[in-house]
Amino acid sequence: MRNLMIAAVAVTLTLAGSLDAQAPNRAAVEKQIMANEQTINEAVAKRDLAAFQKLVARDGWSIDPSGVMAVTEFEKNINEVKVEPGWKIDSSKILWVNDNVAIHSYRWTGKGSFMGMPFKSPTYSSTTWANRGGTWLAVFH
Repeated sequence: MRNLMIAAVAVTLTLAGSLDAQAPNRAAVEKQIMANEQTINEAVAKRDLAAFQKLVARDGWSIDPSGVMAVTEFEKNINEVKVEPGWKIDSSKILWVNDNVAIHSYRWTGKGSFMGMPFKSPTYSSTTWANRGGTWLAVFH
């Protein structure tokens, strides 16, 4: 009987521990990621570095036709971004890598340039999002 009680307590503790490590509500996180992507794009269009930094990891990277760039390097050049009003994001899809990493792919349409080089439109983009300590940050674009 004592062994049965010990086993029951062990199972209860195991279940309680697994409840703390529950998988995220993926639908809610996907909605948050898509809203955050919009917010980042708005921040870039307005050259709002503070808003950009709230959602993008400082150790992040991006790749585009001009090459590889660290987030910190992009931040130094954010004033070189020119985006005309009327841009939009659509065709969003989220691919889950695991409970803490998701990739958001989408189509961006609009007009603008970076360092004098015009943006291609439409542009098909993807951003890798990582849950870092409960905060979803863009880590790669």
